[in-house]
Amino acid sequence: MPQIGPLEIAVVLLVALLVFGPNRMPELARQAGRAMRELRRIQQNLRADLHEFVADEPTGAAPAPTLPPKADGGGDEPEEGTGIAEPEEDPSDPPPPVGA
Repeated sequence: MPQIGPLEIAVVLLVALLVFGPNRMPELARQAGRAMRELRRIQQNLRADLHEFVADEPTGAAPAPTLPPKADGGGDEPEEGTGIAEPEEDPSDPPPPVGA
């Protein structure tokens, strides 16, 4: 892969100066710097996430079992200690009729 040397950088800067002018060059340099910082930050976050994902080893403990729903659908309250939460009521549902 070819290396970029000082001559190539000078040519690129000269072309950019001719195309954009001396007034916009500082603004473009700031934007390029911000973009590079953002790309490096994203790269570091991805590396850290990938490292955590690869480094996580199973502990050997079995995951907590989940209980299937009851066939009769009975019971308003979940069994004690199952960790199964009842779904919240939708406030847009109309209330049940009185006396039913």
